[in-house]
Amino acid sequence: MLKTFIIDGDKGGVGKSLAARALVHHYITQPNEARPRVIVYDADLSNPDVCGEGGLEAGSGIMATALIDLSTENGWIDLGTRVAAIAAAAEKSDYRIIINMPAQIGTRAFDGSIHIVSEVLREANAIPVWMLSRTQESLRALNYRLRNMPARYESGMVIKNLFFGATDKFALWAVDELRAQLVDGGSWIESELPELNDQLTVMIGRRPFHEVLQSGINGKSLPFGYRLALESWLQRSSAAMAKVEAIGGAE
Repeated sequence: MLKTFIIDGDKGGVGKSLAARALVHHYITQPNEARPRVIVYDADLSNPDVCGEGGLEAGSGIMATALIDLSTENGWIDLGTRVAAIAAAAEKSDYRIIINMPAQIGTRAFDGSIHIVSEVLREANAIPVWMLSRTQESLRALNYRLRNMPARYESGMVIKNLFFGATDKFALWAVDELRAQLVDGGSWIESELPELNDQLTVMIGRRPFHEVLQSGINGKSLPFGYRLALESWLQRSSAAMAKVEAIGGAE
């Protein structure tokens, strides 16, 4: 079976790259018998923190990685071709595609002007994962997706990025009609991405988490306290991101 997770949030700085990396880490650290084949695409070409230089590469449980351009029709055609090949293989094995979306992709790809977007997402069995900030703009951008591509947004997951504050600080989302529509009255679920220590974030950069745990940084092991902090964060973020697996995705 194939599932594709579209890590989106429209604005830069909402935590898309961190969430994508956390989801990848969750899958590649599963026991062999439970681990799907993982493919990672980074569409944030201006700041490729997932698959850019020094980031995730094939190996260690990852089948393939690539940088892709989803701002153009040709980019979506290329993605469609890739997805079709993976979907064929997924008839016999579980595959998970994780796509880190770029900032401001909404008006370029989700307004209907690139006509094949919806079909590519359908073929990919795409599940939207929306990184929520505390602003009204974050809600408007998600609502924009729903209005323009309702069939692809029937189910999904909203993640509160706790970098922006404790869960009770997301007051706009808590009372918004969109939450009532998607979560209370629909098939969307909520989760929370825990905040990663600021100094640890800087130390790691875009290095894959599993490599940092195995080999440290620049050949030096993480100081013990930072290693504990990273392991704790990975356990909590894995539990948060794993909830998306319960969603079947668009048919």
